[in-house]
Parts: sequence; C-alpha cells; structure tokens
Amino acid sequence: MQFIKKVLTYIALLLAIIIVVLLGFYLYIISQSTRQGDIVWQSCYRLAYLSWFVVPPSVKLQCATVSVPVDYDKPDGRHFVIPLTRLPSHSEITMGDLLILNGGPGSHSLDMGMMMTDAFGQRLRYNFHILGYAPRGISPSNPAISCGEQDDSDAQAYMNACIKHTGADILPFISSKQVVRDLEMIRQSLGDDTWSMLGYSYGTKLVAKYAEHYPSHLRAGVLDGVVDTSEELFTILHHQYKGAQVAFEAFMKNCPADCVFDRNQDPNQAFIAKLKDIEQKNLTDKNGDLIDSESILKIFNNNLTDESYWQDLYVMFAQLDKGQTSEYNIQQLIAEFGEQGFSEDALTLVNCADSAPKLSKDDYIKQAKIIDKQAPYDDITPKRDDEYLDACYHWQWQAVDDLNENLVTTATPNLLFVAQKYDFATPFANAKTMADRFNDTLIYTPYYGHTVSLSDMNACVDTHVVNYLINPKTDFGERYVFCQ
Repeated sequence: MQFIKKVLTYIALLLAIIIVVLLGFYLYIISQSTRQGDIVWQSCYRLAYLSWFVVPPSVKLQCATVSVPVDYDKPDGRHFVIPLTRLPSHSEITMGDLLILNGGPGSHSLDMGMMMTDAFGQRLRYNFHILGYAPRGISPSNPAISCGEQDDSDAQAYMNACIKHTGADILPFISSKQVVRDLEMIRQSLGDDTWSMLGYSYGTKLVAKYAEHYPSHLRAGVLDGVVDTSEELFTILHHQYKGAQVAFEAFMKNCPADCVFDRNQDPNQAFIAKLKDIEQKNLTDKNGDLIDSESILKIFNNNLTDESYWQDLYVMFAQLDKGQTSEYNIQQLIAEFGEQGFSEDALTLVNCADSAPKLSKDDYIKQAKIIDKQAPYDDITPKRDDEYLDACYHWQWQAVDDLNENLVTTATPNLLFVAQKYDFATPFANAKTMADRFNDTLIYTPYYGHTVSLSDMNACVDTHVVNYLINPKTDFGERYVFCQ
C-alpha cells in the first residue's frame, strides 16, 4: 500500500511539473511580440486569436489585426477589423513579405502558410515571410457576412435575412474593389515599400487588380486558377456550367469496367437515374439524415473539379448502389471540415456586389435558363421560373466592377499565370486572356483540376512558381509553358 502511495505521489508530482513547464512555455510564447511598421505581431496562441483556427496553428505563427474603413469615403465611420497572420522566414535576410490570397470569395488564407511543408514550400519560407489574411466580411474578419440559417431556396427571403444579419450599411461595401484598397492599406501598415502575392482562384482577381492600381508596390504576383476580370457574373457562370459538363462527361467516360452507371443510356440520363435509384434505397448518413439525390450531388460537385478525386467518387457510387455508406460518410466529413473555413453567404454576396446583373425579371430568367442548360447532368427536377431569380436578382445596390477597366502599362510588374487545361471553375481561356492582356507568361498543365501551385501535385509548375517569386525577372523562354 505504501508503495502504491509513493508511485501515485511521484506520478502526481511528475504531472504537476509537466503542467508547470507547459504553462511556462505557453506564457513565454504569448509574451513574444514583433513590431513591423504599425503592426505588432503576437503569438496566434493568444486567446484573442486562437479562435481563428479550426486546427491549432504552428507555434511559430504570428497574428495581428488591421482596421480599415467600411466606406473609404467616410474614414471616420465604421471599420472592418481584418485578421492577419505571419509565418516568419527561416532566414534573417529575406525578400520581404509574400501574401497568400485564397479563393471563393468566401475563404481566408490565415493558415495557408503552414501547408508549405515540401521542398518548394520550404524554399519560399526561407526567402519570405508568409502572410495570410481574411478579407473584409469573411470570418473571422469583423463584421462578417452572414445570412443566419436562411437557405437560398427562397431568394427574396434569403436576401432579407442577409440584410438583417449583416446590415444594409455593410453589404454595399463588400466588393472586390474595396478589398483591393484594403490590401494597399495593409501594405502601408506593414511599412513595406513592395511585397509579393500568390493568388488562388478568386484571389487572382485581387492580385490582377492590385497590379493595375498599385503597380509600383507589387514586386511579384502569381495568379493560379485565373479569373478574367472583364467578365460579368452571367458570363462567368455560363463558362463554369459548360466546363462542369465537360468534366462530368470525362468522369462518365473514365468510369471503370464495373461502373454502376448504365452505359447504354445517355450519360446525363444514366447519372440522374442512378441518383434516383440510390435515393429510393432510403439510406441514411452518419448523422441519421436521408441520403437523397441533392445530398449526393453536392458531394459529387465538390469533387468533380479535380480528376485525382474521381476514384473516390467511383467507390462512393459503387458502395451506395450496394446500400453501403462508408465512403459517402468520409466524403461528407471532408466537406464539413472544408465548410468550417468557407462562407457560402460571402461567395454569393461578394459576387453580387461585384457584378449583379441589372435585368428585367423576364430577361434574368431567360439568361439563367441558358446557363442552366449548359450542365444538364444535374437536372434532377424541373425548375419553376421563379427559382431562377437568385440572390443577385434581389441585390439592391449598384454592382461596382468596371469590366472595361484596363490599367496595364509598361509600369505594371511582371506577373505569372498558372492554369490547368480542364478547369471548369476558372476556365483555361481565362488564363490565356489575362496572360495576353498583361503580356506575361502562362504555365499550364493538361489535366482536370482547379489550381495547382505549391500543392505537391506538379514539380514542374512548382519549380517555375518558386523561381519566379524569388526572381520576378525570370526568363521562361516562351509565353506559354507546358508542364506535364
């Protein structure tokens, strides 16, 4: 008995020592700070910052905030609080700050620097301080765009909820135009004369516009998954739907020999028939919810963008056809995890703020139907005309994108464009158009997928991207560079 008491005493003492050491280490971490310009970087493990992250950040990651006016014409009015992160360089001598801009709109890049773990990422982390941020209106920026729990099946009710939860004084000022001005204010707050940017998807729009408006302050800019800044919303959607149909047909064509879809049917009909057949099995997911055609289609569309995910989809459909749900539940978990760092409300409303079409009800429905016909594979049930009147039809303010704006001059910095040949979210034609407009190099692959840089997917692309960021005057030898 005495021996047991001694053992328990030693264990308790050991635990107490561990707790004291960990507490001391925590207090040491959060006590550290670094001033850069007007910004004071502190540990992201401070309680004020820790809630920004779904997964605990690196102990090296630093956090700060910048305040920017909601309306730049009223600088003394309400402000957005913009979160920033910095992963300090491994080297004492750096090439400055490299800001990562994520896609959507609706995503932030606060934790993206921590994903640069391979040799290419490490090379960047040696040469740059890697910055992330959450754009105005994108949580955890404050105030954040929110429409409560209202779904968009009733677009007018959805827009009313957005106004109620976000504010009519905020929504007119969530456009990309204001975000680009925020980026310049952030640069000034950092005290940087110039900085570099790496934009993905929607982030490419911000890089392109920043390069046009503030050319002397952009050292280098990579645009991967390129948005054509001259396209209005209906044109963007038309190309996306058309590209989605192309990807769908490739998915069906490459389905393995034991494919669950009827090869004797039209691919669209075979796909829809299988969705309805699975729905009739009355299967339930991990949450006990019914697995219906809409829920399957949501997971399918999430994975259709990249052919490397197609094998998982083939497995999922084969299992569901047999009444099994394990792969479906895995894909659902992945989707739910991704949704924690993404705002569907922001995706919808920022696009409206940028380029909501101003059309009559009949013309809006007509154009929406033309777009919908580009992707017949997901036509599960017929739509009523009113269902084509989405949130942007009910947008109350003037869209602010100037689609004819082109400020490219000889003073504009050299940019690098990156694309995948079969990208339906931001079609390959976008990248060619933008590369030609800026008279810069385009790196591309022959694959299906959306964005590729520094994802450990293509060493050829990553080599060119890293070399360019380190030396923006890199001579690629030709305008269009193919990476197998």
